Amino acid sequence: MSVLGFLLKIARSIVNGIISQIKKQVDMIMQGVTAPIQAMVQQVLAREWVGDGADRFVAEMQNDVLKQLQNMTGGIGNTSTLINKALDTMFRADKQAQRIASGLVDIFRGIFI
Repeated sequence: MSVLGFLLKIARSIVNGIISQIKKQVDMIMQGVTAPIQAMVQQVLAREWVGDGADRFVAEMQNDVLKQLQNMTGGIGNTSTLINKALDTMFRADKQAQRIASGLVDIFRGIFI
């Protein structure tokens, strides 16, 4: 394994650890935020709060706030997927460069030895 390949392996490990920690933090935030919102929505739906304001509250929470929170979680998941794809591309490029360099060494050996 080349030095770059070794460094990429370390980078992948570090990046995956960071992504894992970010996902855990987002999950904690999501549970801490969405659970209370959903509980409030359920109270309104159980008719503990009635009227136009109650209806607008439920609509905004369900159609705007909760959806945006879900989109945020999905965005973080997509970002981690794209980062891992980029790392895979770097690994493949390093291996391909190693093969090309090895082939060139063999060619020069054949010429000069």
